[in-house]
Amino acid sequence: MQAPARHYALAATVAAAGAVAAAGAWVLRRVDPNAAGSPLPGCMFYHFTGLYCPGCGMTRAAHALVHGDLAQAVAMNPLLPVLLLALPLLVLHSLGYRLPVPQRAIAALTSAKFWLPLLGGFWVLRNLPWPPFSWLAPG
Repeated sequence: MQAPARHYALAATVAAAGAVAAAGAWVLRRVDPNAAGSPLPGCMFYHFTGLYCPGCGMTRAAHALVHGDLAQAVAMNPLLPVLLLALPLLVLHSLGYRLPVPQRAIAALTSAKFWLPLLGGFWVLRNLPWPPFSWLAPG
């Protein structure tokens, strides 16, 4: 009795996440975050510190992706395409599916020991002003 209830809860969560993603894609198809006076907010961390956070440029990268421009998306935030590739694996794994992916890869993707150094290193490196690190900055 409990297993079907859990299954429905997971299905509802996935459906809600899909609806939110679809709504976000719909907005990004119609609103350009690069335009002056865009209703989409910029990064508050950058606004107050002048430094790029790991998420800086993700809205513009997502805008480029929904318009089919992978090169521009990578230029805005190279982390977003990587995260979007990992996300389906993480969702399917969390739903209990056994994926044809090495268990060590799944263990790494679900570990803070993987993500914290990756995000921390990305955060520091994208704020260095000289090549090759300057290409990590948005734009």
